[in-house]
Amino acid sequence: MFSKRELQEIYQYMNDNPSAKIYLGCDSQRLKKKRVKFVTVLIVYQKDKSKIFKDSCYEEVVDSKLSRPFNRMMREVMLVTELYTVLEDVLINRDFEIHLDVNPNENEGSNVAYGAAKGVVWGIVGVEPVCKPDAWAASHCADRFTKS
Repeated sequence: MFSKRELQEIYQYMNDNPSAKIYLGCDSQRLKKKRVKFVTVLIVYQKDKSKIFKDSCYEEVVDSKLSRPFNRMMREVMLVTELYTVLEDVLINRDFEIHLDVNPNENEGSNVAYGAAKGVVWGIVGVEPVCKPDAWAASHCADRFTKS
């Protein structure tokens, strides 16, 4: 999770840019020996000025089938909803989206968590999450940072 100092910087930047749209997303990269790198992003987007805030963490996640990563996908959802909860007081009156790296296509591995992931976001945040292929904050932005 973002540090107290980083959260203060996020609050300040969002307050300084009240018309900006906010995107939250998370992605993960499986590493060796059951370790996973998670990257959560918050993007403050304006046409002329945007900023990406990112947080990385490493955890051990075990999925019974590596091709159907339910636990890893759900951990991504929990990290992004945790970030929303911390920033809820400033996000509640803003234009924002939560992007999930889960796929509605049943042939894709992340589909195993599709329904549960959407339900968690609905239950905690009360908004319809954006999923693949339109979830660029998770699938592209956070994904880029998982590989660095």
